[in-house]
Amino acid sequence: MAYSNNPNLPRARALGLKLLIEQRLPAQVVANKCGVHRSTVYRWKLKWQEVNQNVQLGNFNRPNRTPGNRLSVFRAAALKWLIPTLSSRPKHSPSAIPEPVVELVIALRQLLKRCAEVIWFHLARDNGVSISLSSVRRILKRHHYIDGRKKRVRPDNPLRPVVTKPGELVQTDTVHYVDPSTRRRRYVYTVIDLYTRMTYAEIHSQIRPGIAAAAILKAEELFGFKISMVQADNGPEFSRYFEDKLRRQGINTRHSRLHRPNDNAHIERYNRTIQEECLGRYLDDRIPDRQIQAKLNRYLEFYNYKRVHLGLQLKTPSEMLQSS
Repeated sequence: MAYSNNPNLPRARALGLKLLIEQRLPAQVVANKCGVHRSTVYRWKLKWQEVNQNVQLGNFNRPNRTPGNRLSVFRAAALKWLIPTLSSRPKHSPSAIPEPVVELVIALRQLLKRCAEVIWFHLARDNGVSISLSSVRRILKRHHYIDGRKKRVRPDNPLRPVVTKPGELVQTDTVHYVDPSTRRRRYVYTVIDLYTRMTYAEIHSQIRPGIAAAAILKAEELFGFKISMVQADNGPEFSRYFEDKLRRQGINTRHSRLHRPNDNAHIERYNRTIQEECLGRYLDDRIPDRQIQAKLNRYLEFYNYKRVHLGLQLKTPSEMLQSS
């Protein structure tokens, strides 16, 4: 019997067996109707007999009564017709991990409560067990100690609202700058309102949830309207502390899907605009933050009040705000 993931195959086999057993059609006719070989129908019948081996089709209390050409309705009601597809899982593998090693992995997991990497390290150092890290992960996943791949959407993520007014949905992100010579990192926190395209940006030398939340509140003050929801990616600066600090100010938060930058398309495009029209791709380490922030403030004045947008029918963000 061929292996398949088709959920309708057991029902298809049942229909074929009913033609063969209940209606007494020849095996070749059933095979033609089902689109399989005659030997396949024969194997279905053997499997059907195995499934129904405990079903009594004859009435032994009345030996004078012999069953006719068709099964009685009463006897046929106890029959099982669905023939499940056999599992493709091999019964034994010569390279399978020994059961004592599997039990040791599970015991270390229950004792240490740590990830697969830590368990693999203790197996090799303390127990002298030579096993790959991927094998440890498979064992833990098979026994439901790890969930495998991280979900793309958080279960508590609120729905994305349909933007109809200013502040209904604001996107935020962080642009990472690294000086090529000194490797010093600096971060530009950016904010954009999806309805009016009003923007805000500020530079810092650290990446922290508190700074990201403060940038949102500063943008709300400069925009002049209340922000209802903020959408961010899954970076470390947009963690639970970021959410709690905004929630205390009456601002809800949601996150984009993992590895889906198009969910934050507006802020990603704004980040590119800042790099192309204001700061460039690199920041010189010798330039202080206050000088870069002054440059950002001048560009924000131009962007929000003078730069027209094709997405706003050639209006500026301030004109879009006034008309709302």
